[in-house]
Amino acid sequence: MKTIIVNVPDKEEEFFLSLFKKNKLKSRVLTEEDCEELAISKWINEGLQSEDVSVETIYDHFRKHGVNC
Repeated sequence: MKTIIVNVPDKEEEFFLSLFKKNKLKSRVLTEEDCEELAISKWINEGLQSEDVSVETIYDHFRKHGVNC
């Protein structure tokens, strides 16, 4: 199975959702928070792969900002 992300204008959302349902395709609307979390996870992953950022630095930053990890 593959995932495809489609950006649709707000006024076209219902059309696309009904199209997906008609064709028995699973759909999910991402919230602004979902998009932010995806961006943050991408930055963390890139930092860890480049070894510019340590895991402890990431945990310290989250603890400082009240995120439990």
